[in-house]
Amino acid sequence: MTQDITLTRRRLIQAAAATAGVGLLGSMDALMAQQARAAAVGDRKFLFFFASGGWDATPLDPKFGSDGVSPVGGTDMDPGTVMGQAGNLSWSSGPDRLNMDVYFNRWGARTALVRGVNVHSAGHESGTQWMMTGTTTSSRPDWPTILASHGVMDYPMPHLVFSGPAFPGTLGAAVVRGGGGTLLRLIDGTLNTRVDRPAPVFETPSDSMMDAAVYNRAGRLTGKLQGQARNRMEDYLGNMERAMELEGRRFEAGLGEQSRGMEAQAEMALEVMRLGLTRTAMIRIPGGWDTHGGNQNVGAQMDAFFGVLDRLMEKMHTSPGLSTPRLAGEVVIVCTSELGRTPRFNGSQGRDHWPYTSMLVAGSGINGNNVIGSTDEGFISLPTDFNTGMPSGGGNIIATENVGVTLLKHGNVNPEKWLPGIQQVPALVRG
Repeated sequence: MTQDITLTRRRLIQAAAATAGVGLLGSMDALMAQQARAAAVGDRKFLFFFASGGWDATPLDPKFGSDGVSPVGGTDMDPGTVMGQAGNLSWSSGPDRLNMDVYFNRWGARTALVRGVNVHSAGHESGTQWMMTGTTTSSRPDWPTILASHGVMDYPMPHLVFSGPAFPGTLGAAVVRGGGGTLLRLIDGTLNTRVDRPAPVFETPSDSMMDAAVYNRAGRLTGKLQGQARNRMEDYLGNMERAMELEGRRFEAGLGEQSRGMEAQAEMALEVMRLGLTRTAMIRIPGGWDTHGGNQNVGAQMDAFFGVLDRLMEKMHTSPGLSTPRLAGEVVIVCTSELGRTPRFNGSQGRDHWPYTSMLVAGSGINGNNVIGSTDEGFISLPTDFNTGMPSGGGNIIATENVGVTLLKHGNVNPEKWLPGIQQVPALVRG
């Protein structure tokens, strides 16, 4: 099923266009949906969550003594917290973050924690770029954009950014700002009625006939072109194909609805992944994570986020997938931030910027019930054996680029094309 998906879709559109264009989009729906399901075999989907501001990593890397209550070494723990544990996983539990207990007890077997990730920076902008691209090169696309651009199938909305950071780099055509709104109004023409000089919007049959006529004429012209002109025309045809597919399936996917909250955005992301419209998505974790002036809100923010994660995992385990019986078999959740916080509280009982952080990765093919990497009592990253995830004097410090290339490989993308020579972390994934 590795045939040229673009050409296959193009033949479908041309065949439908030959029938005079009436009902073009509707007549294609079943064929395109069947094709998408067949083509998506082997494509893991990736849902990224990002805590902009730099989250406190100690909830996912707690420093308690043998009693599970008293903090040890040079790291302060939030007042009222104790060690929570399920299998090999541990976290800081407390009355203000009970959803963390619920999540890890239910889904710990599907979840890995990556500790002591070196972000190479204590600044927001540079840390974000390091975390999402593994470099400081402005032209380098981020992990979700690369994954979205190298799927088996040609997704209409490859990387859907609801909120949070995006580094399109050289693959800007793969990135779509999501949640309904302007994108769909541009596609169906209704945006023209909202400008100073409104233009008419045609009825669906007429609009379909015009789409078919323009598409066929552009297709005939493409065959006569060479070089960059041909490339641009093929890009135009590809954009037109994606627009027609999105317009035809907008109600099926609920794309006309604005998704503002994190949970609503995540549910829509899972839905468009299930329908084969999107491979990757980015969502910002709400809250004030830049806690210089006090750490008191971290527990409540973690509680809200892990409540959403728990419900999403439930949905993934009960919803049919695109190429597997359940979405849980094909979706990977990646939760991270651009930096960590200092191990000690400052004078305002907050934490300042710190270049080591923790990540949570869960879902399809992830080596769950597993901790990869570690930090010492002062929250400094320790060398790790990347094959086992365990501390090793002969190992290396886990950095953003190591996790990133591992995700690329897990998504069937050759990491050497993007970051050659960077060591992967096999302990993070099964097999």
